[in-house]
Amino acid sequence: MSCVGIIAEFNPLHTGHKRLIDYAKTLGDTVACVISGNFVQRGDVAILSKTQRAKFALLCGADIVAEMPVLWSMSTAQNFALGGVWQLYNLGCDKILFGSECGDINALTNAADVLLSDAFFEKVTQKSKSGVTFAVAREQAASELGVDFTLLRTPNNNLGIEYILAAKKLNLPIEFHTIKRVGAGHDSNEIDNGFVSSSFIRGELLKENIGYTERFMPREIRGIIQPEHIADIKRLETAILYSIRTKSTDMLKNLPDISEGLENKIYFSARVATSLDELYNMIKTKRYTLARIRRLVLSAFLDIDNQFFMTTPPYVRVLGFSEQGLSHLKSPQGIIPVITRAMQIKSLDSDSQKIFDIECRTTDIYNLCLGVPLECGTEQRMKILKKEELL
Repeated sequence: MSCVGIIAEFNPLHTGHKRLIDYAKTLGDTVACVISGNFVQRGDVAILSKTQRAKFALLCGADIVAEMPVLWSMSTAQNFALGGVWQLYNLGCDKILFGSECGDINALTNAADVLLSDAFFEKVTQKSKSGVTFAVAREQAASELGVDFTLLRTPNNNLGIEYILAAKKLNLPIEFHTIKRVGAGHDSNEIDNGFVSSSFIRGELLKENIGYTERFMPREIRGIIQPEHIADIKRLETAILYSIRTKSTDMLKNLPDISEGLENKIYFSARVATSLDELYNMIKTKRYTLARIRRLVLSAFLDIDNQFFMTTPPYVRVLGFSEQGLSHLKSPQGIIPVITRAMQIKSLDSDSQKIFDIECRTTDIYNLCLGVPLECGTEQRMKILKKEELL
């Protein structure tokens, strides 16, 4: 029995994602999705909670939906890929499917092989000493070794390469597949052949243009989103600014993916900035992407340090399943525990319990971002979603 995995944010799920799930169903018997938790890679809150997005994935054809804990979902592409690939393997996936701008799995696999080579490492090290950003050094080194540098400039191609790299580094026997992304590009505000980007939909949802955005979502999930479901980080703006102002440079230097004294710039910028956008722009330079800055600020606010950075999640928490998914889960799968109830965490090791405690704490904070705030403890009380009960 073949299981096809998808790593996604579904932030929110749209017709392009439905196309990906439909294609996955042609490649195997079971489709498993690992989705970002309540905080996402771009350094923001998810527009809809992980429970809502898991429900949408099940209604649109997924058989198993698991969460990627915040320590991996709100992180670098490398850490995001490491967490997602590891969790899919432990859900019994022998294949992973992703969308890409090029649609050429051979080109992406070849690029991954080059990026793992000693020659590439030497070139990147040499070029970084000249003062260029890591991203530029990476592109230049790859290009000199025969890789089309545009693969590293396009977000879905780049993330696909990271998935392949993660599997190679973990020595996992996973077969990768890709389909060409169609329609509007990543972060585009254009409408292209009926397809739009998730960022376009998020922007409209924040304006509460729910009816308009639903035309770009699969029919299976239309009519479900309500204003109280929509999360907006601006509802926490003052709290975040206050929190960052209370952090010392010693605390900031332990943030995940921080380097080169950036903690000093965050510290002093926080003393001047009176809005999140102002804070981000004061910290940002050519060497640091806006997404990286947002992640650092949110990590500081959420008290997330680098203890588990670039490690693999110690468990997989399943949010929901179909009858087919349940049947798949009943047979032994990977190395780490697969859990369906919060109480099962108590029997796991101390690292698992620490990671779950962080998840609970950050969910309690996320609940304040919703249109109608929720009380604490929803993470611990979360019930498994069963597809047949959602229909």
